[in-house]
Amino acid sequence: MASWLFIRGSESIWIERPFGTTLIVAGPGYRREQRTFINEDHLQRFQVNMAERLAAGRWFLWAYNHDRRDAVRQRRSLTSGGKRRARQSVSAL
Repeated sequence: MASWLFIRGSESIWIERPFGTTLIVAGPGYRREQRTFINEDHLQRFQVNMAERLAAGRWFLWAYNHDRRDAVRQRRSLTSGGKRRARQSVSAL
């Protein structure tokens, strides 16, 4: 899960990507919105646009937490890809 915390004075906005193409925006105050996008591209465009609007409104990106699951998936992909290549080269002999 990736998340971002924007602050402005005593207000905060927490943006979270819990899974897939779902995005949750909480704040300021009691406001809360959950959106699910058609695909990653639509979600990315919305996120960039929102970050630009927040910056223009003098919101400050205070904290960012990347999705650690992505790093694990990438490592596993590299590891399994390397094993596959090794097997292929051995079977080619």
